[in-house]
Amino acid sequence: MNNNKAPIGRKYRDVPVKSAIPLWCAAGVWIIAAAFIPFYSIWHIIIIALVSAAVGITVRLILPKETRQIEVPFASGNVALDDIVHEIDRALDSLEGSAESVSSSSPSAADKIRQICKSIENIREALISSPDDVNSVRRFINYYLPTTVNLTERYEKTLKVMSEGENAKKTLAAIESAFDQIKTSFDKQHDALFADDVIDVSADIKVLETMLERDNIK
Repeated sequence: MNNNKAPIGRKYRDVPVKSAIPLWCAAGVWIIAAAFIPFYSIWHIIIIALVSAAVGITVRLILPKETRQIEVPFASGNVALDDIVHEIDRALDSLEGSAESVSSSSPSAADKIRQICKSIENIREALISSPDDVNSVRRFINYYLPTTVNLTERYEKTLKVMSEGENAKKTLAAIESAFDQIKTSFDKQHDALFADDVIDVSADIKVLETMLERDNIK
């Protein structure tokens, strides 16, 4: 995953992936040697062991280095914030996986799920920028977020195993319709996180205007 595309505070690091090819090549030396060389002497064994090790090391050096990315757990030092961010990250991973799973069968639903993910990412960024808002999203984290994940998983499961039945179609339609309301609600939750900022800014402006008037420099 590209770090530049990851949500704020979400980081990844590359870890090397060990290939089994060098080991198989080293073992192949023993198999080939056994077909042509009688192991009558300890020196035969030592020589083959050295050749086998050299082949294994050489192949390991020649092979292109493979890596995979793993996420570095978010850690701000604020336990409450860290716990909530971890919950959000788990939900995002689940939702993004569901969006990918249903994308071929139901592109519209996949698009709506991804839009929900974007709204959740916005909330995540706002919380990281302003940890004092953690308590105001408890209900969002404890109810709305897991309920959204459950609905999405239900949609994914229904689409896979019973999408042709009339009841299944009604279930899919109802859930997909709910996605729109969820997106709107999550956007409102994100906007609500900035309510205190608006009040603070308005208060600062009022104080500034009062001081300017008092000093006759307005």
